[in-house]
Amino acid sequence: MTEPTRTQASPPPDRASDARHIARSGVLQLLSAVGQGLLPVTHILVARLFGAVVFGAYQASVAILDVLTRAGQVGSMGGMHRFIAAHRAAGEEELTTRALGTGIRMTVTVSSVLALGLALLARPIARAWHEPHLASTLPIMAPAVLLAATTLVLVNATLGAKVARMSLYVRGIGEPLLLLTAVVLAWAFGGGLRNLAIAHVSTALVVTAMATAACARVFGGARLRQALRAEQHPSFVRFALPLGASDLMSAVLQRADTLLVASFAGLDALAVYTAAEFITRVIANPRYLFDYIIAPVVSEALATRDLERVRYNLALVTRWVFTACLPVAVTIVVLRAEVLGLYGATFVAGTGTLVILAITNTIVACLGLTPYVLAMGGRSRLFLINNTCAAALNIAVGLVLVPRMGIPGAAIAVLVSTGGFQVALTIEAWLIERVHPFTKSLLKPMAAALIAFAVEYALRASLHPGAGRVTLVIAAGAVSFLAALFALGLGAEEREVVRKLVARLRRR
Repeated sequence: MTEPTRTQASPPPDRASDARHIARSGVLQLLSAVGQGLLPVTHILVARLFGAVVFGAYQASVAILDVLTRAGQVGSMGGMHRFIAAHRAAGEEELTTRALGTGIRMTVTVSSVLALGLALLARPIARAWHEPHLASTLPIMAPAVLLAATTLVLVNATLGAKVARMSLYVRGIGEPLLLLTAVVLAWAFGGGLRNLAIAHVSTALVVTAMATAACARVFGGARLRQALRAEQHPSFVRFALPLGASDLMSAVLQRADTLLVASFAGLDALAVYTAAEFITRVIANPRYLFDYIIAPVVSEALATRDLERVRYNLALVTRWVFTACLPVAVTIVVLRAEVLGLYGATFVAGTGTLVILAITNTIVACLGLTPYVLAMGGRSRLFLINNTCAAALNIAVGLVLVPRMGIPGAAIAVLVSTGGFQVALTIEAWLIERVHPFTKSLLKPMAAALIAFAVEYALRASLHPGAGRVTLVIAAGAVSFLAALFALGLGAEEREVVRKLVARLRRR
């Protein structure tokens, strides 16, 4: 085995440079989230154009694909964040190349096997859900397991290199636009679940090609080819396998509710549940913007045991996530009937379920960054234990509640298991690394969100139904939240971002 080559290590970043990197990358990820905002439009179109039954069957298929995609990555996403960031900071270019190649090869191999298995098991799955069309559409969609897993690993390799714009191009712009176009074309060519399946896998194929080009752009085409032939990274597999199993349990945790609803309540109920779940997922999107920004920063800091840097960055980004997600949660809860009504009149039955899922996603948003302290510290086995326990709890509670309560029971199971999972990881990060995300500055966005809730609730109660009421509620909530936030006082980092933005606008 050859000795890894070294180049000159990068100088350790200070707080200001960390804040600049996080802010700059956060803006790019925010633009990516705006692009991903087309996905709810696509879902509404599917429900409207194809009908609730096809929409439910499609979402059940996507749930299976999501679980298998997470399993197919075998923890490689986390490995990309940990090893690429740490090796680049240390100037270990050969190890960076070997980590890149090891992650890609693992993902392609395992996800290919899972895609083949899904194609072969399509008929038993169709019989279990009493939906014969799945027997022909699941084999069509099965290659999306390989394509989606490969896309995620390639994009996250670029994020491990601390280049955020490729995620914007591929997942923020390309994927939602292509899927929306493909869905419209599928309907124009006759509709039906089969055409929808072809649209889904065709989109996945083009997006994977874009991700490959993006990764080659960041690392260089020659180096990407070299990585695929390079020796296995000495620690990547040992770290990634428990993390991959943890990701699989996390996927079960996130998708068990969908599969239980499909099994016990039927695809019509699944359509309503999926609409509520997809809407409330938007609440946690601000946190997902920073997931793959904070991970490389934490990895670098833990590699040098700079815990003060970890504490500073974790508290800073958590404050920004609080500020971004709380007003979204408030507006979705207040306008829950109107938002669900976009899917169709029958979907309004899911308003109670939506409120429960909104609480869950708010917890996920506010606490979800802290687990990266454990993952980037190499404690992938601890992550696996937590995810396994949470997934088992989700399934157990769901098996009890879904047959009795329907979709509210599934939402309660998710709240209990996911909330417990996030709280447990936050406590463990404090006990093991003495790191937590809480500061007094979090009280300001919380107070501003309560003021916005009072304003929105009062306006909705006093105005007649219609588009005008929805517009006024959203506008008044945003204005009252921002006004309260400025009145309570911005943090130093936020003031610096505002100052630079104003200065740039003046120059232009």
